Amino acid sequence: MRKFFGTLLGKKRPEFFDVIKGRKSVKYFDPNVKIKREEIIEMLNEANLAPSSCNLQPWRYIVVDTPEGKEKLGSANYNKIQNDTSAAMIIVLGDLNHYGKFDEIYGEAVEKGYMTEEVKDGFEKGMGPQLENLPTDKNREGVYFDCGLWTMQFANIAYAKGYDTNIIGGFVREKVAELFELEENLIPVMLIALGKKEKDARPTVRMKAENLVRFE
Repeated sequence: MRKFFGTLLGKKRPEFFDVIKGRKSVKYFDPNVKIKREEIIEMLNEANLAPSSCNLQPWRYIVVDTPEGKEKLGSANYNKIQNDTSAAMIIVLGDLNHYGKFDEIYGEAVEKGYMTEEVKDGFEKGMGPQLENLPTDKNREGVYFDCGLWTMQFANIAYAKGYDTNIIGGFVREKVAELFELEENLIPVMLIALGKKEKDARPTVRMKAENLVRFE
């Protein structure tokens, strides 16, 4: 049972640490559960509040919630049960050309008064050449990192709203790119199965920080 406290826009919200401790990777979803696309969009927008390098937000996504889409994705997804029983599968993509969104993001920040034009220009002059000339492997590494932060944020948001998730790395990325006709700058990073659990997830053992930490 999820504990709730306070309200946000008139809705009850669960305690933060109940979300952190309660979220589990669900393998079996109730196949009868459907989630409205408007609600999925709301969760995606909230997940977009995740941090990213230089706030360039390299994540993109495809929501697969039709039988035809599920069948197509299923041919590249090793996790058939999650694929077939979830309400939706989200393909998390990384945009290797994310620096191209600089003017859009930073321009809007100037318009809203979050920064001055001078600050924007300073960012562009300072980091622009570095990002544009970043080695491919370093660019890909950064995109994966940021998309990982987004994915974890989405999973917690979904749980806070009463849904369950399974974050999946076991799929054929090249085949997903081919099946969904992705542009070369878009790389499949992860899949997220989204729905409501039919079976409880198994409890998990987590290592103690005392055995992992080093202080200096």
